[in-house]
Amino acid sequence: MVLYKALHLSRKTGEGQLLCALCGVAVYLCSAPDRQHFYFKHFHEDGSCPAVTRQRLNETQINALRYHGQRESKRHIRIKNLVADSLRLDHQFSEPTIEGTWKGRDGKEFRRPDVRSTFREQLDVAFEVQLSTTFGRVMAEREVFYKSEGALLTWVFGEFDLDHARLMMEVIFVNNNRNAFVVNEATWLASQDAGTLVMECHWAQPTRHKDSIIWTRQKQLVRFDELTIDQERQRAFYVDTEALEGQLQEEIDGPPLWKRFEDFWLTYEAFEGRVRPDVDTVDRQWEDLRQRFNREGALLPSRHDFKFVGIIRSIFLAKLGKSVGWKYQQFWPAAHHVPDAEKPSLWLFVDALQHYGRLAGIEQQDTKGRWAEKMAKWAEGVASESSDYQEEHRFDSALRLAFPELAELIPELEQFTEDDPPPF
Repeated sequence: MVLYKALHLSRKTGEGQLLCALCGVAVYLCSAPDRQHFYFKHFHEDGSCPAVTRQRLNETQINALRYHGQRESKRHIRIKNLVADSLRLDHQFSEPTIEGTWKGRDGKEFRRPDVRSTFREQLDVAFEVQLSTTFGRVMAEREVFYKSEGALLTWVFGEFDLDHARLMMEVIFVNNNRNAFVVNEATWLASQDAGTLVMECHWAQPTRHKDSIIWTRQKQLVRFDELTIDQERQRAFYVDTEALEGQLQEEIDGPPLWKRFEDFWLTYEAFEGRVRPDVDTVDRQWEDLRQRFNREGALLPSRHDFKFVGIIRSIFLAKLGKSVGWKYQQFWPAAHHVPDAEKPSLWLFVDALQHYGRLAGIEQQDTKGRWAEKMAKWAEGVASESSDYQEEHRFDSALRLAFPELAELIPELEQFTEDDPPPF
């Protein structure tokens, strides 16, 4: 379900597309009638590909058959009104608008959400009622639009039964952290009693059973202000099932690889008073990490490789805001150490500062222009192809595993030479 949604988003954003091996046209996933099998379809066909994947009916014709000429069902209209009436009870929301035109900031696009309101005078929320099948393309375009508007798209159902859910309902459920929301006459009565927007939340609760995770269905009436809002991923949820699943999986498998590496390195560097083990223990721990990284296709170098040590210390400085391994008591002088002494690490250090939210602080403190001067010197060194500023990329695969949150900043390819040091 995650891939299903991602491929439809790729059509709108152009990122993360999968292409037909025969013709190179972008494809998306469709479900077979049994819902157990999926297959790829072209987004468009011009007759040049031997694989014909699309039916002759277009979306307009399909919708005409689906709705039999009716734009909305009475049930759809009723739920829209229940959402709006419930919002009017909640002082945290502005006066709701039903089917109002929402013009995009760029002036090129617009949407007509079922219900629109503003939460706590800060977050615009579009409520869309989902009772029948919706094309994946339409869902993706709505999500991209509302995200670009700094708003939140919230799907609501008239009823929800995962065992008999339509494909679109299941896609919404899975991609909303396995949470789904229902608005009906019962939630309207609950909203009246509470004086706030109340919805029925359905979620899948993970629990551990020996060395596996099982999922059970749960439901509960919840207030909107009890939800966790993740505007970046266009979702709002009551139970963080992803986090719970991760915790249970960690209990089963042990800490994730990045956590094992971080715990080892901070202890190895005696960070904040940690006691470094004896050499034999350190060797065993490093060998264990090396094997785990190797199983993931990454090579850990010697822990004494000074360039590797430099880039790891640089990233931890950006991540933790404290010096790890270097004898600096404050962040500011430690940050200046990197462009002075760890030039091969600068390419990732500066991006890491940006990712962890520390770059703006450095620039604000740079009242004498020292940081700006060093950044300008770095840019000149890169432009002139100075060997002093040659980027170090031998450790890229290991860095992606050790710092997965930075993976998108690190190239996919790396080069190793016969002169590389031994792996432990």
